Amino acid sequence: MTASGVIVRWPFTGDQWFPLIALISKCGVPALVAYARRTADRTHVDSARYFMRGWSELPPKPAAGSPIHTPRPHLRAVGQSPEDRGIF
Repeated sequence: MTASGVIVRWPFTGDQWFPLIALISKCGVPALVAYARRTADRTHVDSARYFMRGWSELPPKPAAGSPIHTPRPHLRAVGQSPEDRGIF
């Protein structure tokens, strides 16, 4: 979190860490950090507790070995009519 620029307190003690550990296992650290970064860009956050509700709504991370989707660039020719592009 700190490396991403989100500097917050971590006021968890004792068994209060268990829900956070479960979220790390469920969603993965990159997803939690990305959510915290987006949230901290919109509002001032001083405690990691602020993120817990949003983190709990994140989808689970993909299973190990799942293919990774990489979007392809949009290939539409700009400035050409459909006839010029061979559509008609």
